[in-house]
Amino acid sequence: MNFSSSLKSEITWVLSGFIGVLLAGFALGWPSVAVILYLGGYVGWLLFRINALVRWLDAGAKASDAPPTTGLTNEIVQLVHREKKYSRKQKNKYRSTLAQFNSLAADLPDATVVLSEDHEIRWANAAAQILLNIHPDRDKGQRIDNLVRVPEFREFLHAEDGIEEIEIAGPVAPEKVLAVRKVRTGKHMTVLIAADITQRVQVREMRKAFVADVSHELRTPLTVIRGYLELLRDDPSLTKEFATSIDQITDQSDRMRGIVDDLLQLSKLEGNLLGKNEGVLVNVQAMVESMIAPLEEISADHHVTLDMQPNLHLVGSERELYSAFNNLLTNAVRYTDAGTTIHVKWESDSDGNAVYTVSDNGPGIEARHLSRLSERFYRVDASRSRDNGGTGLGLAIVKHAAQRHGGTLHIVSTPGTGSEFQITFPASRSNTSVIASNQ
Repeated sequence: MNFSSSLKSEITWVLSGFIGVLLAGFALGWPSVAVILYLGGYVGWLLFRINALVRWLDAGAKASDAPPTTGLTNEIVQLVHREKKYSRKQKNKYRSTLAQFNSLAADLPDATVVLSEDHEIRWANAAAQILLNIHPDRDKGQRIDNLVRVPEFREFLHAEDGIEEIEIAGPVAPEKVLAVRKVRTGKHMTVLIAADITQRVQVREMRKAFVADVSHELRTPLTVIRGYLELLRDDPSLTKEFATSIDQITDQSDRMRGIVDDLLQLSKLEGNLLGKNEGVLVNVQAMVESMIAPLEEISADHHVTLDMQPNLHLVGSERELYSAFNNLLTNAVRYTDAGTTIHVKWESDSDGNAVYTVSDNGPGIEARHLSRLSERFYRVDASRSRDNGGTGLGLAIVKHAAQRHGGTLHIVSTPGTGSEFQITFPASRSNTSVIASNQ
């Protein structure tokens, strides 16, 4: 029975009763009284049925306790039965999906912990006990920083400067290295994911050691070669043809020495974060201004403008920061055409982060190259890079120097419009008012 048939049945029943009572009232001579009594009785019976429905719904609407009823109220009972049946199916479906998700999450090889806004543990998988010594049931409701007492982890957990991943020694097995990430999700919730990257770190360290050893070994023969080349170049009996050849060999030797030096610098930078209090106070404005004059040796046909925030200083390695800032500036000169305007900006953003930006109105770079620009030896135009004396390692050095200081390198470029290279340093490494007052 659907709603329309129930309504028709209810109306038919009411009209039939009304006509019967009305005829009886005429027969007895009291039609008005009969109608009033009938309507009052119908209203009372309807209220009785509605009251029974309300009590049934309030008691949980069990099918076995459904009140006997008819017409529209019976249709209401049937609708409630159908909705409860559908709701049970949906709950079972959601329960099954949730169970599957919990099973999959529990079996993940990476430790996964869900934290509240106060860093209390809401949920953890089995791997969290293995890697972080966090029991999924026993430690629920505990603050995670009371259980994982690694100083770097605590700083990372409470940091608000955008650092999303750190490497720490394992709380359970200190010989293991864990990469810990945090992901903000839901309403003030945080998901922590810790992965065992011991093998990856070992491979990385082996590669760094190999590169450093090979680079050191290459420096000695290159120094010897360069010395003999200088002796040959000073020989007055040298013909013009041989002199040209010696100059070419010298240029390639210098280029190789540059590659070796950059590789050595990269091996020192990669994977080693500076401590929060490590480094010296660097006057970035003075540093950048000192870079301008040497640029004329590369090209005197570029127009360089500076927009520097004078009291904005940075705590870090002066040598590494100089290398990063200078690489971006010299790249802008090397890889753009004569007449290009290069704009250098040093400022603090709305969040207090320190931002170094080098932009130009040059030819720009196609989007397909942008994600790979900071890879070792990656070149957009290999022949042009070599002609300009580039080693293919400059942006890799910039990226790792920025990461050493907790910063990030961001590149935006549009062909035909220009490029922008930006390093953002966390506010914890910059200071304006205190530094200005102490000078």
